[in-house]
Amino acid sequence: MRGDPATSADRVKSVKIDENRTERRPVTSPVAATGRAQMSSNDSAVRSALDHETIRSASKLLIAAIALIGVLALVTLLPGVDRLVPLAPVTFAAVATAVVSVAVSGILLYAAPKFALLTRTALGGSVTDADDGPDRIVENAAGMVYWLVVFAAVLVAYRGLGAAAMPLLGDAAWVYDAGFLFVALVPVVFLVTRLTLTVDPLAELVADRVTGGSVDDDSDDDSEESVGGDDDSDSDTGS
Repeated sequence: MRGDPATSADRVKSVKIDENRTERRPVTSPVAATGRAQMSSNDSAVRSALDHETIRSASKLLIAAIALIGVLALVTLLPGVDRLVPLAPVTFAAVATAVVSVAVSGILLYAAPKFALLTRTALGGSVTDADDGPDRIVENAAGMVYWLVVFAAVLVAYRGLGAAAMPLLGDAAWVYDAGFLFVALVPVVFLVTRLTLTVDPLAELVADRVTGGSVDDDSDDDSEESVGGDDDSDSDTGS
């Protein structure tokens, strides 16, 4: 007994629809999944190695600076360091302090980018997504740490070189203060700029954390729901 032609045509149509759905369905192979897992593990391993190397390098520089300060403290205890250098109005202690101060300032300037990188890594920021609010805060925090270290280097040089430079300049000692004043203003200006740029995203982040979400996200969700509703209505109308 032959079946109904209309029923047979519906069956053929349903089979074709099932085949099309099967062809469109994305297939995730075990090899691809394994490759993704290996890439994520490699990225985490590289990140851990980078963090370890950065921390080791920054710690080494900081320990070297502290060691130099300790050596300077021992040198100032030596007998005769308060004597004047021959043919110069400065003491041996002032010369030693100036040399160590220049060395410590150089170490701080060299370590400033490393401390900024450590700050960025500790706060979990990324350079690629710097336009987002949290990442902008992280970048600005790293910049503030950088310029704070630079400012500290300038202050160390100013304090350390003063004992040797002031007697040599004599009545023109004000030039020493004025020069370091202009030099110290550079990191201060950048520091204030970074701090100013952090106020808006930080306030927005605090508001989002307190309210549990942003108003823009809610409005976007509502708009997406309205678009989805229009699509459903269109599909219903078409059917």
